[in-house]
Amino acid sequence: MSDLVVDSSVVAKWILPESDSAAAQQLVVQAASAGDRLIVLDLAFPEAANAIWKRFRQKLITLDESRELLDALAHVPVMVEPAAALLAPAFEIAARYDRTVYDALFVALAQQLGVKGVTADEPLCHAVHSDIPQIVLLRDYAHS
Repeated sequence: MSDLVVDSSVVAKWILPESDSAAAQQLVVQAASAGDRLIVLDLAFPEAANAIWKRFRQKLITLDESRELLDALAHVPVMVEPAAALLAPAFEIAARYDRTVYDALFVALAQQLGVKGVTADEPLCHAVHSDIPQIVLLRDYAHS
């Protein structure tokens, strides 16, 4: 393994039980054992916090459970990169592939760093993968 950029969909799976959460957790274990870095955009934290809030709002978790999950989120072992520096290339990606700028920021970061980008967002991966093969689905990466 080597350094990886992971998007918010993967970060959310680190703290919330979802499909492929085990694969997301395995990325953390593999990176730690190999001495590699998991890299996220700074916006991954508010996006994951919003996923926690949605669960709370739907009454799937309590306020205390929400607080515990936020604490876990604050302690994920990642390197954080600022999204603002990538707005121009992300906008170009968003325009070319008809994706949100939020999603395109993740792609732009992986491209800028020259590393694989791992996402659980199938529409995003399918939109860009043929031109940008370094963007892969979590479930495919976990099996490679």
